Amino acid sequence: MDSVSHNRIFIVSIFGPTAVGKSRIAVDVAQALDGEIISADSMQLYAGLPILTDQPDADLIEAVPHHLVGIIPLDQEYSAGRYAREAAGVIRDIHARKKLPLVVGGTGLYIRALLGGFSFAGKGDVAGRVRWEELIEEQGTAVALAHLNMLDPQAAAAVDSRNHRRLVRALEAAEGNGAAGSLERDRLWSSDSPYSVLSIGLQESRDELYRRIDERVDGMLAGGVIEEVKKARGMTVSRTVSQAIGFKDICEYLDGRASLEEAAASIKQKSRRYAKRQLTWMRKMPDIVRIDLAGRSASAVAGEIEGLIRSHRQKPQTDG
Repeated sequence: MDSVSHNRIFIVSIFGPTAVGKSRIAVDVAQALDGEIISADSMQLYAGLPILTDQPDADLIEAVPHHLVGIIPLDQEYSAGRYAREAAGVIRDIHARKKLPLVVGGTGLYIRALLGGFSFAGKGDVAGRVRWEELIEEQGTAVALAHLNMLDPQAAAAVDSRNHRRLVRALEAAEGNGAAGSLERDRLWSSDSPYSVLSIGLQESRDELYRRIDERVDGMLAGGVIEEVKKARGMTVSRTVSQAIGFKDICEYLDGRASLEEAAASIKQKSRRYAKRQLTWMRKMPDIVRIDLAGRSASAVAGEIEGLIRSHRQKPQTDG
């Protein structure tokens, strides 16, 4: 038996920005260590847009069981709180089958909700805060500031929108939830997490990451994403889906309001901005082990992660 805590489930979390190559690396790790993957991506949850949301391809899903990918209808809203509950159930099932749970994704808020030990039941202030944080992460500061301006123009004029924590507090106060913060609300993680977590953060040089983003966008535009979005827009889609990076840009192209080149450039720019926000989340994560890809192959990086996991399992862990 692993020498990690007997009372907490051992989990590996692999986080990184969009296009860094998490999916392939995670599959290699899962194959080597008898693991299963739980996606922590707020958009990959949705069915019907596998290209736009960059879901793992059929070969990866066949190689290793994946959970919480392509399961939510396009017309449904989803939340970090719901994700935390459903992912926790999946983790318990994987653990019961004596497999290694690997939480893999780039939605920092979802990883925080799942692994941070927060309870969403009966805590309206926490739920409200998470909702506003999710808005900032998915849609950016400008959209959140516009919401605040509608709720409380004076607060919007006074708030330092570059400070996301203050912006979230101002939104909470404007909505009537109160802005008085407690120690727990200021902390990224709670000490009550039921998991023993080894957090891995993948990073790449900015130039290489941007090259990968450009390559991904060009590939999806050549690989059928336009028809995918065209089909989806004929249905009712949730607000969350409509905010997926690239959805509106492709709709503008389909409506003749933008050229394909303009749509591609916009998607690339938005993807880069999202990658920056993801890297900000990585800097917040406690005890995360950062791995610089530095142009290395997925198998080489996976081998390094496997070594970290084996070493971690041998270290005595405490429940404190």
